[in-house]
Amino acid sequence: MPKYRYECQGCHLEVQKYASINDKTKECPECKGLMTRQMPNLRGMKNTELVDKFTNKKHIDNHKEVVAERKADYYWSVLVPDMVNSGTYSIETILEQDWAFYNEKGVLETRTKPPQKG
Repeated sequence: MPKYRYECQGCHLEVQKYASINDKTKECPECKGLMTRQMPNLRGMKNTELVDKFTNKKHIDNHKEVVAERKADYYWSVLVPDMVNSGTYSIETILEQDWAFYNEKGVLETRTKPPQKG
């Protein structure tokens, strides 16, 4: 169940509770008035929930690494072959940028992984 923020209309008490998506109102624990569900306040909040309890990685730390890895994989597996095959770049540029290499047989091969990964 998701966690929602509720605010009392009478005493203006704010609480966070796990509730069903259909629970729009709750009873206030202090004044027994009506508490209504509020819109989420996401500006400036950091999510520090654990993604992987085994390695104790937090969401933000792990998320930045995952996004950087995905960008690198996409660049080398999709964009580099497209740039090499486009005909826009000269062979000198392709070799300088390390987008392609000559194998043992002297054939030009396009890299699909970063050079440091092999």
